[in-house]
Amino acid sequence: MKKLFFSLVAGGVLVSNVAISNVKVNPIVSPTYVSVPQQVYFQDTEEFLDQYDALLSKGNVYTLALEPGKGIYIVGVSSRRDQGLFAEVKHDYSSKDKLAFAKWCDKQISAGKKLTIGKDADGTYWADVVK
Repeated sequence: MKKLFFSLVAGGVLVSNVAISNVKVNPIVSPTYVSVPQQVYFQDTEEFLDQYDALLSKGNVYTLALEPGKGIYIVGVSSRRDQGLFAEVKHDYSSKDKLAFAKWCDKQISAGKKLTIGKDADGTYWADVVK
């Protein structure tokens, strides 16, 4: 009987240690830290610029397209201005006037074209039609 009791106690301690060490080795990640990819749609380019102007000013470059019935969406982040890929390139359209730029972009996107857009350090918006 003593051997049986000792075996149960020793076995319980061993199982309990294994369970505790498993928790330490494999921590549970809280679902609040998991990001779910989500597509955001914009009514027009001006709305996109209003929300992303600060990131454009930091050198981010975005490719935009139109999904009929839903709106304009970001196809991808192409590159960063400061990497030199878009530096000193003749763009399809450029303007310091945000509204004029947005209208030109809307016309192109409505025609079914994808645009890569960015903003130079001097505040000039630019766009290239993706071929």
